[in-house]
Amino acid sequence: MKYLLALFFALVQTGCDPTVGKNVPEVDVPDTNVPDSSALQAYHIRGGLPNFFSKIKSGKEVRIAYIGGSITEANNGWRDLTFKWFREKYPVTPFYEINATIGGTGSDLGVFRMDNDVLVHEPDLVFVEFAVNDFGRDQGEIRKTMEGIVRKTWKKYPSADICFTYTLAENMLEPMQNSQYQSSAIAMEAVAEHYQIPSVHMGVEVIRLLEAGRLIFTGNPEEHPDKIVFTRDKTHPLTASGHPIYANEVTRFMQMMEGNTAQKTHPLPAALEKDNWELAQMIPLSQFKLNEKWKVLPASNSISKRFVKFMPILYQADPGATFTVKFKGKILGAYDVIGPKTGIVEITADGRKSTEIYRFDQWCDNYRKNRFFVKDLSDGTHEVTFQVPGTTFDKAEILKKRNITITNPADYAGYGWFASSIMLVGELIN
Repeated sequence: MKYLLALFFALVQTGCDPTVGKNVPEVDVPDTNVPDSSALQAYHIRGGLPNFFSKIKSGKEVRIAYIGGSITEANNGWRDLTFKWFREKYPVTPFYEINATIGGTGSDLGVFRMDNDVLVHEPDLVFVEFAVNDFGRDQGEIRKTMEGIVRKTWKKYPSADICFTYTLAENMLEPMQNSQYQSSAIAMEAVAEHYQIPSVHMGVEVIRLLEAGRLIFTGNPEEHPDKIVFTRDKTHPLTASGHPIYANEVTRFMQMMEGNTAQKTHPLPAALEKDNWELAQMIPLSQFKLNEKWKVLPASNSISKRFVKFMPILYQADPGATFTVKFKGKILGAYDVIGPKTGIVEITADGRKSTEIYRFDQWCDNYRKNRFFVKDLSDGTHEVTFQVPGTTFDKAEILKKRNITITNPADYAGYGWFASSIMLVGELIN
């Protein structure tokens, strides 16, 4: 870690690009104040971060929130590097980090988590990173969830600043190499422009290095000692070579904006999407009538201890567990944990035939936070029942997709469910 930080701070101070190995060539860095018109523009200052930098200048405690997926969650990644950079750059100012990252999740969960995981901590700046995990979603839906994050934030803290940050994966290279953002980032840029939110695409520099022949996007560093290897798995940047590129882009962007300290509150204009998710709410299961097949996992339980940060109370549902939600709206989902012992949840909406939702997939050799939504609900009044039938299925066959072999069947013996909350954009009906 000490080596990584020393490398990163040296890169920031010298303007050199991060590299790995002794034989990596120097990389020319363009003047970041004058975007290259022949390439993608990485930085959009728009309204800047005036309140954030004014707070830094005051010497008072500054709170920085990061909400995103696994790329931002990574230890010693761009989040850690940029937060440490702020502390080094402004040593007189005390900084407090709000780490609200959850791997494998997008803005459709992030918007529900804003109240409990971000806003309760009174942030001065919120970094939002969902471009990779939102990739493949409908652009209109992305605009609704991202706009919900913005409007939630500014309704509660109109002086808080927001910065959108975009990352990329190998399956997003083609549009980027054709001078276009990937579809998810395009949708997010519409929200950023509407609300004059600054944004930085950290992947633009990756594309520049790739096209210059100085970077291998996916590979093994040992096989390319004269190149920067960005990732081994097509998505997650390597700690020593990938994340410093991302962090360097963010800190460059910060330095472009630090001169603007004109304090102002952020007005909420008319919504870009009239049915955006600003009314998204996370409702704990304790507010519903659960039958006897439900129980609260004790704090000492290994699963409870693992997820307590974002799920203070976690319920275990055994086969036969059921509860019903009555509400007005059209967006309803569940915030849950899936893993070796989880199975199927049946959804019955407005008396229609039940739909089976598998809470087990090829990644369920371990437990992880997750979510799902009830599909095909119109805007109106609904009654939705969740039930755990205990239906068995071949978990070993599903895990074979990742070449995972079950060595201890007892670890997978069970077809229940672990759930924390219901997600609702609408109004509960008692």
